[in-house]
This record gives sequence, structure tokens and C-alpha cells, in this order.
Amino acid sequence: MIPVSLKLSNFTSYGENVRELDFSKFKLAAISGPNGAGKSSLLDAITWCLWGWSRAGDSGDDLIHLGAKEMFVEFIFELDKHEFKVIRQRSLARGGSTNLEFWSSKNNLTEGTIKATQQKIIDTLHLSFETFTNSSFLRQGHADEFTTKGPSDRKRILADILGLSHYDLLEEKAREKVKEAQNNLKLLEYQLLEIEAELSQKQEREKILHEQTEKVKGIEGSIKTLEEDLKNLQKLNELQQNLENQQKELGQIVAQGKERASRIQNLEFRIKNFEEIENKIEKLQKDKTEFEDLRKKQQEKLILQNELSKMQGELNLKTCGQEIGKDQKHEVNSKVKSQKSKLEQEISKIQTKTEEEQIKKLQEKLSLLKIDPEKLSNLENSLKELENLQKQKEQILQDRASLETEKKTREELLNLFKNKKSQVEKLQEELNKLPQTAGDLLEKQKQLEDLKTEEKNARGLMGQATELISRSEQLEKLQKQKTQERTTLENDKQNFEELSLAFGKKGIQAMIIETAIPEIEDEANRLLDKLTEGRMKVAFLTQREGKTTDKSIETLDIIISDEMGERPYDLYSGGETFRVNFAIRLAISKLLTRRAGARLQFLVIDEGFGTQDAQGRTRIVEVLDLIKNDFEKILIITHLEELKEEFPVRIEVSKTSIGSTFEVVGT
Repeated sequence: MIPVSLKLSNFTSYGENVRELDFSKFKLAAISGPNGAGKSSLLDAITWCLWGWSRAGDSGDDLIHLGAKEMFVEFIFELDKHEFKVIRQRSLARGGSTNLEFWSSKNNLTEGTIKATQQKIIDTLHLSFETFTNSSFLRQGHADEFTTKGPSDRKRILADILGLSHYDLLEEKAREKVKEAQNNLKLLEYQLLEIEAELSQKQEREKILHEQTEKVKGIEGSIKTLEEDLKNLQKLNELQQNLENQQKELGQIVAQGKERASRIQNLEFRIKNFEEIENKIEKLQKDKTEFEDLRKKQQEKLILQNELSKMQGELNLKTCGQEIGKDQKHEVNSKVKSQKSKLEQEISKIQTKTEEEQIKKLQEKLSLLKIDPEKLSNLENSLKELENLQKQKEQILQDRASLETEKKTREELLNLFKNKKSQVEKLQEELNKLPQTAGDLLEKQKQLEDLKTEEKNARGLMGQATELISRSEQLEKLQKQKTQERTTLENDKQNFEELSLAFGKKGIQAMIIETAIPEIEDEANRLLDKLTEGRMKVAFLTQREGKTTDKSIETLDIIISDEMGERPYDLYSGGETFRVNFAIRLAISKLLTRRAGARLQFLVIDEGFGTQDAQGRTRIVEVLDLIKNDFEKILIITHLEELKEEFPVRIEVSKTSIGSTFEVVGT
């Protein structure tokens, strides 16, 4: 990471309208000014903008300028020839809120949440706040932070500096694989136990299959015998049923024959007086002819009487001086008006004479038509008797026809009776030949049904046993497959356990740290040699003997020595411990710049020079000049006037009534 520019507003001691700090104008510079002017706040602004942390911790509200409601920091840096910009804001309004933006040129890399955006910044830098402050940012009052930490913390910080965190991820993934393999192994063990439990029943299933197979064979023989018996019984039953039907039909034929004989007897009785009826009819036919003649005379007499009565009535009307009809009168008046009286007299005479003659003739005819009423009545009775006799004759004729039909039917029934009787006798003979009775049929059928049910159950057990045996064969294959899977999983589990150990703190990471320690140690001693004129040295101890065990213990102890020998860290003077810390921190920073994981090219030293005498300060400046080409930017924060003059470029910080301000001098 190479700083490019810094903008801030209302951050700690800085108010609004603070000028932009352009890092491109210098490579090495000192930030100078009196105590409390705001020198360290410039570095706090960078760490708060990038990680949300500062000397005040992660509390942003404590960093807001007194009296202000919000603050703003924009930091632009270069990484791998790409420029990135981070903007972080904090507001006290509505309970407090933070806004974080991340840009790459014009591309917005901001995620949906501050946490996700923060992680993206860390992933881009390959650097956390803790790693930065323990490697390349020697903060005021924290110069000894790495040296004074415990061995495990030093290892953790060093691992982070060396970019070994991805091994932690690999270790976690390997552990997950181990856990996954363990779970799968548990499942496999459970499955194999189930398979073994089921396979243990294979012998019993084979025994059941054999028993049921033999049982089915025996049942099949019994069924075959019963089926033969049933065939005979069914034949017997069919013969008996047929015999019963034939006997029933024979009885019906006999009944019909009796009925026909009775009908014939009745019909013969009814037709025996046919000749007598015919003679009576012939005799009565003569009375019918005489009756019809009398009826004609009677009709003729009635007609003549009606005609005579009509003529006599008309004649009586005329002789009594009645006028002629209207039409006649009109005709006479029309023709002979002048001779009315004469003509009327002559017409009346003519008409009267003619009608009297006609009446006389009718009376003569009537006198000839004499009818005997008693005789006519007798003839009417004879005619009624004739009708009854004719009906009797017609019925007798019908009975004679029916008699012929009945006789033919009776003859047919007789022949049918003979044939049916012959069939019945034959069926009886066949039945007598069969030894069993029809009553055995139901018992045999029940026995057969029971046997078939038993056979079905046995075959069901056979099928189940066969299926289970077949399943056992499949289970044996599955058992073999699962056993192979178990072996594979056990190997995988073992491999992942080994990988977990390899990727862990005591594995590859420890090996990498082991290889990095000599580099740090050499570089720190090279710097210490210049800073102390060869008086002091440091050594890093990665293993030591345990107090209660013979096994070596992993550690990261720092051994300091001078011309007087090894002494504890606390027994060295403040100037001496600062030079040791300075050398170790610079050595770690140089190591970090050579690692591909973090590409850090920015070194910050905040104070700490007050413990050095003039000669010591001079040597520190010489060391800084020696390493300046290893970093793109180096900032030294100091309030010492005699030290700041050693740097050609200075960022001079001062404090005014409206807040802190700065000015870049020497560019």
C-alpha cells in the first residue's frame, strides 16, 4: 500500500476546510509540531478510514471534532499499480450512523453492508489493523508492542504478517473434511450394522425356503388327488342334477298328458249331440223363411197404411173447402184471373175423383195382406232358438278342431314321455355305477380350498424367503461396497487429519515461521549493529525444553544480549529497548514487503526518539536513510526540533483557535 492523498473534516483536533495532504510530493518526511498539535491524528485518520480503528479503539464518536455532529475522511492509496479510494463518515444524528465506501478508480466496490465492505478492504490490502500496527506502524507508546507480547501472540501476529491466514482456512477446511468423513463413517458403520444384522438371518431364510418348498410339493400332490376326486364328484353331481331335471321334465310331461286327456274327454262329450243340433237348425230354417215372408208383408202393410192415412187426410182437407196450396193458387190466379171461379170448381172435382180411386185401391191391397200375430210371435221365438243352435254348432265345430289338435299333442307327449323315461333310466344306471355320493363333494371342495390356501401361504413365505435371500446377495455386494467406502473414508479422514495438522500452527505455518525467523533475526541484528555500534544482538528462540516434560515446546522467545551477556528485556534502558524494538519492527516490515501476500510499502514511526541521546538519534536517522529505498513512503512523527531538522521534507502541524492545521515544507 502506497499513500496517495488524505482528506479529512472534523476529525479529532481538525475542523472543517482542512487542506489535502498529498503524499506524492515526498518519499521520506517528518511530521513535526508541539505535543497535542495533531501529528498522530493524521495517522489515526488513515487507520480509522481503512479499518475503523485508531488509538481510541473502534469508537468513532470519540474522534468527532468537539462541537461537530459528523466527520469525514477520504484516503486514496496505490496498490499493485491500481489506485483505490476509501471514504468513511460518522454522524451523531439519530443515535449515530456510519457510512463506508470503497472505490477502484470509477468502479464502486462497496458492498451491501459496512461489514462486507470492510472485509473487502482487508482482503484487498491483505492486511488487518493489528498486523499493520505490529509491523509497519510504530505507534506512540506502542513501539514495544510486538516485543512485549507473549510467544503465542507473537507467532499469531507474525503468521498474519507472513500471510499465513489462508493456511488457517485450509486447516479449517481440512477439519471440516475430517468432520464430514467422521459423520459419513458413522453413517456407514450404522448401515453396515444394519446390513450385518440382516445378513445374519440369511441361513434362517434359506431354511424357511427349503421347508416351504418341500411343503408346497406335498400340498401339490394332495391337491392333484383331490382334484381327481372332485372331477368324479362333479360328474356325479352333474348326473344327479341332470337326473333330477329329467325326472322333473318327465313329471311335467305326465301332468301335461293327463291334462290333455281330460280336455279330449270334455271335447268328445261336447260334440256328441252335433247331429241333433243340425236337424233342429234345418227344421228351424223353414220357420226363418216363413218369418222373413211375414216380416216383409208386415212392412209392406205398414207402408200401405201410412200412405192410405196420408191420402185420406189430404182428401178431407180439400172437400172441406180449404184453399189449395199457395203455389197452385198463385199459378191459377196468374193464368185465368178472369175465370177464377169456374176453373177452381173443375180442378176440385178432378182432384177429388182421382184421390178417391187411389184410396180404394190401397184399401183393397190392405185387405189382401192379412197377418196372424200369434203365428208371427211363435216364429220370432223359433228364430231366437235358431240363433242359439247356430252358436252351439259353431262352438262344436271349434271343439272338433281342438279335439284333433289335442289328440295330436297327446300323441306327441306320449312319444316324448317314452324318450324321457328312457333317458331317466340310463342316467339312473350311470349313477348306480359311481361309488361316491354327491354329499362328499362339498367336503372335498372345502378340503381343496384349505389346501390351496395353505399352498398360497407357503408360496408367499417362499416368495418372501426368495426375495430376502436375493436381497441378502445384494446386501453382500452392498456390504462389500460399503466396506470399501469405509476404507476410503478412513484413508480420507486420516489424510485430512494430517492435512489439518500440516496446515495448522504447528505444521506448515510453523515451518514458514521457522524459515522467516532467521531473516528477521539477521535484518534486526544488521540494524542493531548500526544503532548500537555492534554492542547489542537479538536471537529468536522457537523451541525450548518443557519444565515438566522432556518434549520440546513451541515458542517464540526474544533473547537480547550485549557486551555484558544476556539480560531480561526489563533490565535494559529505555533507549536500548527502543533500539531493539525499532530494529525488530523494521526487520519485520522489510520482511513483509518481500512477501507477496501484503505488498506493504509504507512505514510510520510515531515518536519514541525522546529516549535516545544525540548520538542515538543520529544513528536512527542513518538507519532510516539506509532503508528508505525499501519503502515508497516513510513518515517520522516527532516533536523534537533537533530531530526534525534532520529531514529535508517536513509536515509541520500547528494548532489554532479553529483547530489543527498543517503545512508541507521542503518539497
